[in-house]
Amino acid sequence: MSTLALEIRKHRNSRLLLLILGIALFETVWLTAIIGIQASRSPQGLHALKTFSLHNYMQMQWLLLGPTIAFLASRVAGVDQVGRMGQVFRALGESPRRQFMTKLALLTGLGTLISMIMLISAAFVGTQAGLLDSPSYAAVFWLIIALTIVSVFAISAVQLALSNLFDGSSAGVIIGVIGTLITSLAGIALKMPIIGWLLPWGLLMAGSPLETLTPGNSAGADFALASNPWLLVALATAVALAWAFVSARLVIRKEENA
Repeated sequence: MSTLALEIRKHRNSRLLLLILGIALFETVWLTAIIGIQASRSPQGLHALKTFSLHNYMQMQWLLLGPTIAFLASRVAGVDQVGRMGQVFRALGESPRRQFMTKLALLTGLGTLISMIMLISAAFVGTQAGLLDSPSYAAVFWLIIALTIVSVFAISAVQLALSNLFDGSSAGVIIGVIGTLITSLAGIALKMPIIGWLLPWGLLMAGSPLETLTPGNSAGADFALASNPWLLVALATAVALAWAFVSARLVIRKEENA
């Protein structure tokens, strides 16, 4: 049996699946309700385009992705404290590095699953609501998927490290929420999404293929796009890998010195 399968089996009594479904349902209903309400008000301009449903998805993820992953990380990391399960698996020969990478794969998969449910639902509701197609929709759809996966990976790595380094599950969650608030404030209120490159919770905002809406570009016929969007995804991937490397080293050092 693979280490990932064993990791999943650790959660067979933790109701993790119900938690995932609950989070996905809550966030998806919230997002699709916003899109449906906006579409019912005879939208004009950019608000009448299908791309606007993707824009709504991105904005909601800027606020929800960090806290969602932080909460899930506390559950994924905390399962090893039940019956000293982590010590048992290390006694069976599972190295700290392998433990971290397995948990990272599981958490990234869970976060991506929730995000894809939200994204596909947003696109479906936008289409059913009669929003109009435009060149920007096809141009950014796969970019947003790729950037979402990269962002989930980066946040998952950092939140796993925080959950491991700090005693108790609340500290990592609080840091994740604060990090999200900082990057969201910088991007939405201060119109400085570039600050998002400094923190894992801001990669989705900093690497967005959709330009920040301003009075100058919101009056156009279609959404303004970044000039080199795949380059932004590549840069976000490099930053995510760096965060994963640092997070893994911190966790491994703590486990080896324990």
